Amino acid sequence: VSQSRYSPITPLSAMSTSTNLEAAFHALRLQSIRQRGDTLQERLQRLRLLHRAVQKTEAELIEAMQADFQKPATEVVLTELVPFYTEIKHQQRHLKKWMRPRRVASSLTTLAGRSTIQSEPRGTCLILAPWNYPFNLSVIPLATALAAGNTVMLKPSELAPHTSSVIARMVASSLPAEIATVVEGDADTARALLNLPFDHIFFTGSTRVGKLVMEAASRHLSSVTLELGGKSPVFVDESANLPDTARKLVWGKWLNAGQTCIAPDYVLINKRMIIVTGK
Repeated sequence: VSQSRYSPITPLSAMSTSTNLEAAFHALRLQSIRQRGDTLQERLQRLRLLHRAVQKTEAELIEAMQADFQKPATEVVLTELVPFYTEIKHQQRHLKKWMRPRRVASSLTTLAGRSTIQSEPRGTCLILAPWNYPFNLSVIPLATALAAGNTVMLKPSELAPHTSSVIARMVASSLPAEIATVVEGDADTARALLNLPFDHIFFTGSTRVGKLVMEAASRHLSSVTLELGGKSPVFVDESANLPDTARKLVWGKWLNAGQTCIAPDYVLINKRMIIVTGK
């Protein structure tokens, strides 16, 4: 991607006033219109720029997550970096196929013509990321939106400030701000962002906040992707290998200090499996 194609804009690493947010949003919206006809190579180049930026920033990301909530380096690699690399390689491998028009059967009213389905970008997307996987759930959605030809405004969680700062610097140094802009801020910043007419909103967090995000999206008819928390019971029956099951349950529960939306919450067993000892 040639930097000369884009007019300069100040990165929003510390910019949270409504005026600045609106100006950044309109720059992203204008660029999303310009790049609707982008080629496969232009999208792949953005993914390559992001991929290389993450590789260069690995050590800083590990240090930042240790500073934010003492996440061990092994878990950062396993749960944050490896999923990103796996996802972005998958996107690079399949993007050509995804962009290709798909031939479908014509309806009775269009029998004389050819019918195809052509995937198109949504436009300008907002990503509101959580604190428990502060890199994974910020940058994987970012890569996905870029692969689909969108422009993106990303707000990492303020509860992981060191990681948020590293992500902001990494994105600002690798992608033009008209294509991807990181906004750092608290809940007030998130509310201000939700007042803007984004074309799509990606949110990971609680059900309570998810309802607020969906309510805000409805005012602009924005489409949404909501990844919300819940309960994850585990059912164990008589056929289970109990020592093996117990080891896997403990691993799943304690991974990422238990802060995973699908971590086991409680166990359901057949009462015939209960062994009473003593009184």
